[in-house]
Amino acid sequence: MPDRRDFLMTLGMAGAMPAVLGAASAVPAPLQRALVLSGGGALGAYAAGIVGCLATAAGIKDGTALPPYELVCGTSIGALNGWFVATGQHTKLHDLWYGVSAEHILQLKPQFAALREPESGAGDRLAAKMRMASLTKDQTAFFDSKPILDWASRHLDPERPLVMPFVWVTTNLTMQRPEYFYMRPPNAPSELRDEIVRSLQVVLGPQTVVREASADLFHKQIFASFAVPLLWDPVQMPGPDGALNQYCDGGIAANSPVSIAHAVSAGADVVLLNPPLEEIPYYENAIEVSAGTFATMQQKILSSDMRGVYFQSEAKRSLLRLSSSQLAIVTQGSPELAAYIRSVPATELTYIRPKKKLPVGGAAFDDEQGIGEAYRIGWNDAIAGFTPYDWKTFES
Repeated sequence: MPDRRDFLMTLGMAGAMPAVLGAASAVPAPLQRALVLSGGGALGAYAAGIVGCLATAAGIKDGTALPPYELVCGTSIGALNGWFVATGQHTKLHDLWYGVSAEHILQLKPQFAALREPESGAGDRLAAKMRMASLTKDQTAFFDSKPILDWASRHLDPERPLVMPFVWVTTNLTMQRPEYFYMRPPNAPSELRDEIVRSLQVVLGPQTVVREASADLFHKQIFASFAVPLLWDPVQMPGPDGALNQYCDGGIAANSPVSIAHAVSAGADVVLLNPPLEEIPYYENAIEVSAGTFATMQQKILSSDMRGVYFQSEAKRSLLRLSSSQLAIVTQGSPELAAYIRSVPATELTYIRPKKKLPVGGAAFDDEQGIGEAYRIGWNDAIAGFTPYDWKTFES
């Protein structure tokens, strides 16, 4: 009976020498490195600071790909940050964050506005609280989606050419599954679409839905990635079959989309927006309980994804040390395993994260000072560099 290490190796195999398996010409070389940008609302200022520092250190101009990356992938606010990286708009990303507090993108729906208006009378606040009960009947969120969609339309031009491929995550509530959108540079090889789809379906499962973004729905497709439940209404847009589906925050499925990078690249630098978990001794109300539940789910997914990528990659490196005959024995009688092995890179995994809680709340897009401080912390942390992932010491 094989020991635990052999068992993990068999389950976690993530690639081998294509020539040994007789399919070298069918397997494209992996990208060398991908940048992974996590979700976290206004905490995304921290990631923007990291990008700004990396761009400055590299001495690149706007319109140039951020070295050493060949792909950027993101979720929620990481999808928005990722689009600016993918289009080489490093200066605009800085300006966007330093100006967002004046944009008023978080606006309560009129029926809930009295909840936080200091000049509202007791009667108005009571009426607003009574309307909150309608969330169980005919309302699905507190905030108006139009201001943030208008903001996205002003700052994100879907016709702007990309300088590197870009993939982001949404959650299809109608079908109860994650879906992945991608965009590609105008000079990208024609087979890039098929390579992205194939690679993601190998790593994430053959039923994984991967769709190319469209210019006419681009703003909705981006907004859907950070439409947090209860904060914004689900985004209604056509699903893969053209029928109208409801979409929301991609962070439900993959707040830090490490598996996307693993599917296509030999290295992944992951930007996290929260420090290692801090204990919360007591939850004051139902909203805090819901937020804590959501955070716990995200932490568990992150831990599992990071550990999965690590062990799959370690398994592949072990396979590369085997002889041709030993590799043949491993894959004998299992064409599916052979295809999986030759398709997925062994990914070097590193990460960067704040050392302590950032001085801005996730929904505090109007906090100019906190956003500026988070940006500067990200800049300084980028100088220190990324940390190699170690599954024994990593805290989600």
